[in-house]
Amino acid sequence: MPKRKAPGDAQPASDTPEGEAEAASPRRADEAAQAPAETAEDEEEVQRRRDDEEDDDIMERLARKQRTNSALSEWYMQFIRVATDEQIARFEQCKRSKLPRAAMRRMMQELVGHSSEKCAIVLSTLAKMFVGELTESAREDMTAAGETGPIPPSRLRLAHQRARQRGTIPPSPKYGGHRFWQTDCGS
Repeated sequence: MPKRKAPGDAQPASDTPEGEAEAASPRRADEAAQAPAETAEDEEEVQRRRDDEEDDDIMERLARKQRTNSALSEWYMQFIRVATDEQIARFEQCKRSKLPRAAMRRMMQELVGHSSEKCAIVLSTLAKMFVGELTESAREDMTAAGETGPIPPSRLRLAHQRARQRGTIPPSPKYGGHRFWQTDCGS
């Protein structure tokens, strides 16, 4: 038979299972309350550090962009000082011109098999640079020949032919030896 406790018999709280639960629960509650507070503080500190790192990165990128923009604006101002009005007009026209991205996406899809908006932007930029080089070559040929005015198509074809001979334009398996402007566009 289990022995009954007398009212005067005092046992330490840790000896009894009920006492353990009663004595441990305030400590555990304190520890449990402190643990989330510490983790919340730690999470806030980690988030604060991340935010500071992101801010530093953004400020560094902004400073780099400002340095680049100042260098570009300096080059632009030098160009404006030495260029003729005709050259400035051509430069402004070139800056405003762009190739349609939808057409670039379709061409990229045909050539590579997949396309995205970023690919279309890159291809459009490369095509614009290519057109600029052909135009510059045709303009230099005209200047060497003493011609002025708008560039005739024959000069552009000649510039294209020279670029192909130099290897700047790789041979195209789709068009073979034909010029791209002489192929049937409907096929």
